[in-house]
Order: sequence, then C-alpha cells, then structure tokens
Amino acid sequence: MKWIFFLLLLVNLGLAGYGYLQQTRPYPDANIVDFQMNADKVRIIPEPVVVKPARTSLEPTACLEWGSFGDLELRRVTEALSSMDLASRISARKEEVTTGWWVYMPPQGSQANMDRKAQELVDLGVTDFVKVTGNGPWRYAISLGAFGKEEGARAYLAELQDRGVRTAEVGRRNQQVMQTTLIIRSPTPAESTQLVELATRFPGTDLRASGC
Repeated sequence: MKWIFFLLLLVNLGLAGYGYLQQTRPYPDANIVDFQMNADKVRIIPEPVVVKPARTSLEPTACLEWGSFGDLELRRVTEALSSMDLASRISARKEEVTTGWWVYMPPQGSQANMDRKAQELVDLGVTDFVKVTGNGPWRYAISLGAFGKEEGARAYLAELQDRGVRTAEVGRRNQQVMQTTLIIRSPTPAESTQLVELATRFPGTDLRASGC
C-alpha cells in the first residue's frame, strides 16, 4: 500500500505548488497605474489630411445676348444703356440678315419734297432716318428704321406718332442689312432685371442667356 501513500503525496505537492504560483503571479490590472503615470508619453496620431486637387479650369461665365438691331435702333438702345455701368462688359456681333419690316415715309416725288419732309422730322426731334435716293420704286422715300419683326416696327411707329410724326407707315420690305447683337458679360441679378425691363421698350428684339 506504499504506492498509494506516495501517490497521495504527489497530488498534495502538486496542489500546493499550483496554489503558490497563483499567489505570486502579478494581478492583471496591477500595471494600469504605471500606464496612467506615463500619460505624457502618449502620442495622438492625427487623421491624414486629404488634399483635393486644384481646379484646372474655370466655370463658363454667363452672358446675355440682346438683338438684333439695325443702325438706327442700335443708337436708341445704346443711349438707353448709357445709364448702366456696362460699357466695359458689352461687345457687339455684326451679321448680315434679311429684315422683313420697315418704318418709312412714302416716296415724296422729288428731291426737294424729300428734303422738306426730312427737315420736318428734324424739327420734331427725329434725326434717325435715311433718305432713299437710289433708282427704283422707293426713290425719294425716307426710311425710319428696318426691323426683323412686325411688332418692333409698329412699336417704333407708335413712338414716332407720339412725337408728332403723322405720315410714317409700317410695311413689308425684305432687304439685306447689317444687324448688331449686343453681348453683355457677367450681368448681376439686378442688372439682368433692368435689362429685361429695358427690352420691353424694344418689342421684336430677343434677350436671352448664353454661354460666353
């Protein structure tokens, strides 16, 4: 029975050794204070900064296009725009177009009669006109303006009548003339509103947005 005695002795020794190791093993949370005492050595790594690539192109600048105008009407429009600070931002595009309407005084029969009628216009303050001197059915007529649309011609006729012109007429006349379209760069919202209101004084013209 001695072997039983030695077996129990080994078991007791094993249990005693295990208990001793558990008592001498460091407690898991024992070094937390040490970490806290070295807080000044802790480094915070910042998040990487994402740099967006620089833009290599500019957005297109908004423009307004207004036209088109014959020479006589262009002078009136230019005068109306003089009160706005747009001179440095306005450019003009000229092109030959076919106009279908004009305001005119019928042929006067002779150079003398035409000259007399022209002086009457000047006395009324109307200086935008052209004497028709070439050969043809319109010889000795007076052109007061060419228009692409009928509403523009009739609006101008009404304006002339308000100034005392009594014998002017509106009629159809297809002719090739140089017309001008105005291009206004980068108008502010307030300027755009003013231009829309101003365009109502020139019926038959088109004011539209476009890219520059």
